[in-house]
Amino acid sequence: MTASKLHQLEHAHFEHKLWRNELELVSQEATFFLNILDDYKVKTNTQSQESPVVAELVKQFRHFQRLTKRLLEELSVIEKEVAEGVMSDNVLDSEQRKDRAYLNEEMKYFEADYREIKYRFRSFIANHETAQPVN
Repeated sequence: MTASKLHQLEHAHFEHKLWRNELELVSQEATFFLNILDDYKVKTNTQSQESPVVAELVKQFRHFQRLTKRLLEELSVIEKEVAEGVMSDNVLDSEQRKDRAYLNEEMKYFEADYREIKYRFRSFIANHETAQPVN
């Protein structure tokens, strides 16, 4: 294996590790945020102005749970292809590079969309907490 191929492989491994860690963290966060939203569903009645906001946030975090699972599965497939490429001395061929480029784009969209929903969640919590009367 050439030094260039080795460098590409190390970079791919590092990037895959970052993606996997990020996706696993999002999965845990989404579950945590859904638990918080469940508490808000109990606190707010169905006629409340906040109910549609809570319902939309729940929907979005459930979407991210499903999306995270799908992206982790795709990442596993790509990692398997790279490992098979290493064994057959066909590291990061054009098809593997296309798959990685596709997943890279998916991760960029994922990160931007997740950042937005977390911002909306934090804004909701901050607004809800400041609107609550102090006992």
